[in-house]
Amino acid sequence: MDGAFFVKRSELDLCFRFPAPERRLAFRRWRGDADTWRTAARDKLAELIALPGAGQSSVTQLRTTEHQGVRIDALVMALGDGLSLPAYLLRPQGEPSASAVMAIHGHGRVEPAVGQADDYHHCFALRLAQAGHLVLCPELRGFGALVDLAANDEGRRLDYWAWPGHKAYSLVTAGLLYGRTMIGDTVADLLRWEAWLAKAHGVTSLDVAGISYGGDLALTYPVFSQRVDRIMASGTLGSFDVIFDQCYNAPAHAIPGALQWLDRSDIAGLNAPRP
Repeated sequence: MDGAFFVKRSELDLCFRFPAPERRLAFRRWRGDADTWRTAARDKLAELIALPGAGQSSVTQLRTTEHQGVRIDALVMALGDGLSLPAYLLRPQGEPSASAVMAIHGHGRVEPAVGQADDYHHCFALRLAQAGHLVLCPELRGFGALVDLAANDEGRRLDYWAWPGHKAYSLVTAGLLYGRTMIGDTVADLLRWEAWLAKAHGVTSLDVAGISYGGDLALTYPVFSQRVDRIMASGTLGSFDVIFDQCYNAPAHAIPGALQWLDRSDIAGLNAPRP
């Protein structure tokens, strides 16, 4: 059959745009007081990301090393639902002289943030510990050792950043079928790690630093925390309106239905008056 018969792109109208979103809870449209907006927007955000409850968890220390004057503990948190999560606790020499920090990596692996190698993370968790901070750097769902949450269950895949191989992002798509989001589950993980840091090390307040997807999480997870004092977020804050069709991001950032209610600037605003 002659291939010239089939319809070509040049014969189609391919300029589709989704209808303009309502952003019903955007702060710029709010006519009430700020506290009422904050409560309404926070509750809606929790609903949109399908934020799960804390649940039960336990943390085990696997091993310890020292690197460039910093003690690093390798930790594993067991969630009790067929999943355990790694993290790294970095301690400066002597007693910490600065605030505790939750260091959140972006797309890639946790190791370059902790100091094994260098990439766009520039070993920032290690550098913070060298500056006197007690630093907790969790590995995030979908990355590194957690690239496939069903890796030990033959015949199943719940993967995300399987670079450089094929990526179907089944951790994201399968979760949507069960009413879960990757970002919501990850926010819950960070809250669990924060609670452990408070219980195990007496941390009553902490700062948060994150880059790229970690920057998104650095603005999203503190919305639901009572301990976070200051936020350092890099590579985030762009509108959801352009993040996929213009910036071509991977789907970890996706919050289903978000633009019908609020945008990233509103999520950032929920953290006010934190610096």
